[in-house]
Amino acid sequence: MTKDVLELANDFHSRIRNAREHRGLSQEDLAKQMNEKIAVIQKTENGIRPTDTLLNKFAKALDIKLFVESVSHAHTIVASDNNRQMTISDAKKSPESEPKKNKNQKKKGRRIGVSRTGARSRR
Repeated sequence: MTKDVLELANDFHSRIRNAREHRGLSQEDLAKQMNEKIAVIQKTENGIRPTDTLLNKFAKALDIKLFVESVSHAHTIVASDNNRQMTISDAKKSPESEPKKNKNQKKKGRRIGVSRTGARSRR
């Protein structure tokens, strides 16, 4: 028994901005129409996620769809260069799974203002 779960679209902020501009509304006009502050419109269009109630207000005021069906990201496909089947140890040896080493690491130098012997004590 699977349930279709809806999640917020990744590009919700651009959908809202495009719909508002398509209707010829300014942020101030949309705020008045929705009975919200202009700052709420600005933050949402900049990508800050508002509450679900506000998202529903946006969807109703602009007649847009902000929620989409969720896609499972649980499965990863690993490919092999040759035709034989791949084993788990092959996947571990693949260059994508190995962490990249940073060749340009700086040497740890002395801190400015600290003597080599440590802090001097007052006498």
